[in-house]
Amino acid sequence: MKDYKKYIFDLDYTLLIPDWSKEDDFLRRNIPLEEQEKFFKQKQPILNKYELEFPKYDFQTLSNFFSSFGFHVSEEVINGWMLHNGESIKDEVADGVLELLEYLKANGKEIVILTSWFSGTQIPRLKRTGLYDYIDKIVAGEDAMKPDLESFELAIGNTNKEDCIMIGDSVKSDKVGAENAGIDYYIVDKEHSIRDLLQMIINSKQSSVCLVKKKQL
Repeated sequence: MKDYKKYIFDLDYTLLIPDWSKEDDFLRRNIPLEEQEKFFKQKQPILNKYELEFPKYDFQTLSNFFSSFGFHVSEEVINGWMLHNGESIKDEVADGVLELLEYLKANGKEIVILTSWFSGTQIPRLKRTGLYDYIDKIVAGEDAMKPDLESFELAIGNTNKEDCIMIGDSVKSDKVGAENAGIDYYIVDKEHSIRDLLQMIINSKQSSVCLVKKKQL
């Protein structure tokens, strides 16, 4: 495995395994009762459609988009929803994540979070799970959304592309976005875990050290 300088991570289902069961509690208190049954059936498809049609999230555009489907979700409600999620989502840190982040920081690597959701939800979760202190930069949905090239360019910054790798769980957003941006990627799935990635990095580091020692001899 290459000795990358910058590791760009997706958040949900890559570093953190979320429990979204309390997400709708806030919305039930703020969406008109007569709209709720239909709203909760359509909420996720509407968000999916939004992400296909817009380059980033913002409260006003999302509020107007919900209105186009006949739902009254104000900017204030969306802001409150994001804050509620940041406080109420219970997360499990994926196996191997803490060890990987510790190893990367100890070896001088830069760590970036690239997430398509609002930072108002994601940052509190990172802080609560103890991951925030490892992060050098966060690119969130209000900046740009994956797999749009702009989101990856913001994450890559001034680092050479060959020194960057994207780690995520989505072929559609993480793999495709990385390919379009011209950087390597590692997809987390049933056969490829974060702990597997850590072991690959350690093994490649040890191999490099052995090679240097042999050349010195």
